[in-house]
Amino acid sequence: METSNENVIAQIWRYPVKSLRGELLSAAAVDTRGLRGDRLWAVRDSADGKLGSGKNSRRFRRFPGPTLLSLSSRYRVDPAAEPDAVEPPLVVDADGREYPVSDGSADRFFQQQTGIPTLSVAREAEVNHFDEEPVSLIGTATLEWVEKELPGIATDARRFRPNLVVHTSEPFEEEAWVGRTVHIGSGDDAVELTFTHVLMRCVMTTMEQADLPPALGMLKMLGQREEQPLRLAVVGAATRTGIVRIGDPVVVD
Repeated sequence: METSNENVIAQIWRYPVKSLRGELLSAAAVDTRGLRGDRLWAVRDSADGKLGSGKNSRRFRRFPGPTLLSLSSRYRVDPAAEPDAVEPPLVVDADGREYPVSDGSADRFFQQQTGIPTLSVAREAEVNHFDEEPVSLIGTATLEWVEKELPGIATDARRFRPNLVVHTSEPFEEEAWVGRTVHIGSGDDAVELTFTHVLMRCVMTTMEQADLPPALGMLKMLGQREEQPLRLAVVGAATRTGIVRIGDPVVVD
């Protein structure tokens, strides 16, 4: 197994509503679907079934009005404490006003902001809300590499919407973990993950969010990577469920 003092969990992110900004956590339950409650909800147009996003594609649509990344979402009750019944989250606007999904306030907010009466914040059903695999991870050294490649552009983990950020010593170190077993934690509730590939990035990485200005050169810069053009961060799923916590050791078979 490989480990070092560098390889510990630095940040944990969960995104209750897909394509909105998420919440920074000190710990999170991880099950076979991913971090419990992550991207369990999405802004959906019942007229065509498309989900709200910063991009337009067969499955996603960029709705008019404020960008989804100008909004955030959070759970009032942590799903780790209520594993059998994840309560609907709150949508939070740029001014800090909260719109509960549970009473339809979030639906009405999106309908008013976009002019689309068929929008709602819908819970995942037959088709999951993940673009690819349910758990994503990036290393701190990789984020530092991005900062050096795009000087003057504020860069942190929020650009890439990972679930887990790990302290690493070398850029792209986490890409060598693909196909191997990654152990997080050391107790009875330790988690095991298997990562399948390096994630293809999209226009979401370039968009303004909260205090992060646009990063218009991001995709061009990532496209110049020789071995993994346009790819950054690894994705996979849990093969052993449990709890991840800030400071947990990360060990790779």
